[in-house]
Order: sequence, then structure tokens, then C-alpha cells
Amino acid sequence: MDIDRVRYFHVFADTGSLVRASEVLHISQPALSKALRLLESEIGIKLVETDGRGLKLSEAGRTFRSETSALLDSWLKIPEKIKSSEKWTPTKIGSFEVFTTYFLGHLSDSLNLEGLEVHELGPGKLEEAIAHGQVDLGITYVPVPKVGVEFLEVSKISMGVFGISKKFSSIDFSDLPFVIPLLPSEGTPSKVIGLDGWPDHRFERKVKFRVTVMGSALELCRKGISVAYLPRFIVELYNKSVQAEFRLSELKSPIPMKERSQSVFIIYKKGSTETTLHRQVAKCLRSLS
Repeated sequence: MDIDRVRYFHVFADTGSLVRASEVLHISQPALSKALRLLESEIGIKLVETDGRGLKLSEAGRTFRSETSALLDSWLKIPEKIKSSEKWTPTKIGSFEVFTTYFLGHLSDSLNLEGLEVHELGPGKLEEAIAHGQVDLGITYVPVPKVGVEFLEVSKISMGVFGISKKFSSIDFSDLPFVIPLLPSEGTPSKVIGLDGWPDHRFERKVKFRVTVMGSALELCRKGISVAYLPRFIVELYNKSVQAEFRLSELKSPIPMKERSQSVFIIYKKGSTETTLHRQVAKCLRSLS
């Protein structure tokens, strides 16, 4: 059956008038009459009959209308269902809090975040989620080799020890009270233990506080209670949102300047093809360096 003819028939049945149906369908009355005749010929059933100077549904026409109503409705909704499915297929990005908290705003300038799912996972767990297809794309600077995933270095970000200058600028490094991430890396082959990327095997530091959320670490730094090893772009964004007296400054560090950088990697499932998402995320990450 021609679906347009079935639709024309339903409009005629709903309006009860060739004149009104042709107005609704924006076609001429002769064209509508022809379509109804062709539909009757196609299915071999008399659907309409004369009623004075007009037309009305036959008994068979009323049955045909009842039987095809749900089918027509489902047919007409197919394109919208497909569009809706495409529109709301979530994009799943995974990382840990450094990026999920502070990088998203930057990413939104070049990427439509509608339907985005953000998964906060630590190193090791992040790679595992990507290998199993639970996350589409990961961002990390503490890569953990896992079967089924690949890494692409896309940028480097500068790191530093930051705190309130007037409180800590004159204190020896060995006495600085650090706040560090509570969640350790899992399975990293390097000797970097924490999520902040500090090279513990080379430089000891006095750890006074451990927190799960970076916001808590920044609050301790803001109050002059501790210092933290942080990406410079995080501090720059943070300083824009607080009063001058609470802004953080970079303090002396035993790590040589040329080594105060972290390679940033995109993680993706092995064998997957590069997508627009890969390119957009990589471009945004490069702009942070």
C-alpha cells in the first residue's frame, strides 16, 4: 500500500469532508479523490460511498480505518524515533577530577555537550572502563597500560607547587604541609604514586592532608593551611574566581623547571577509529599547554 494514500484516507475519515481534507493536506480535491480511488483499487476494497452530494466511509472503510490507525501512527513516528535516538546517544568521557571539574567548561566552547556522560574514574579503573566499552574516551596524565586500550599523547601541561605566598614563601620546602589526593593510582608502572603526579621516588615531601575531592584541597590552600602540587591551568582558572587575598602563587620546588610538566594522553579502545570527538578533545587539551 502507498503510505501517502493511507494517510490521505485517514485525514478524510477524520474530517468527514473532501473539502476540509484537501485543505488540511494542501492538495486539490480532484487529487484527493484520485488518491482514494487508487487506494481502493490497490487493496480491492470499497472504502467510501456517496452520501448525497458528498462522500462517507463505507462499513469496510470504517474497519480499514480502525485496523490501520495504529500502523499508520507507528510508521509516521519512525523518522522522529531515529532522530531522537541519534540525538540522545550519550558521549561518554572519563577522567579524574582535575579534568572533569575544570576542563569541561573549556571543552564546552568547542563541543556540544548535550547528551554528555562524564565518568570520574581513577587511573587503572579508567583504562579498564574504556577496554570494556563503558567509556568512549579517556583523559589522563597517569597512564596505566591495559590490554585493549591505546594512548595518544596530545599535550603537556605545566605543574607546580602552589599556596598562599604570604604564608609559605619564606618556609623551607621540607616544612611545607602538602595536601594530596586520597585515591592512589592503580597499576601504574612508574613510581608516581598519587593522582597529582608528584615523583615520590625522587623528592620527599611532608604530607599533612589527604582528600578525595580537589575542591577540598583548594579550600585548604585558600585558607593558608596547606600547599598542593597542581596543574598551572587549574590555578589560573581558580585565581580568576577568588579575591586577590586568596589567590595562589607558585612556590619553590625541588623539581627542575624543565621537569615540571605532565604529558596528557587521550585513551581510546584499541582498534577504534578516530572521531570528531577525539579531534575536538585533543585540540582543547593542546590549548591548555
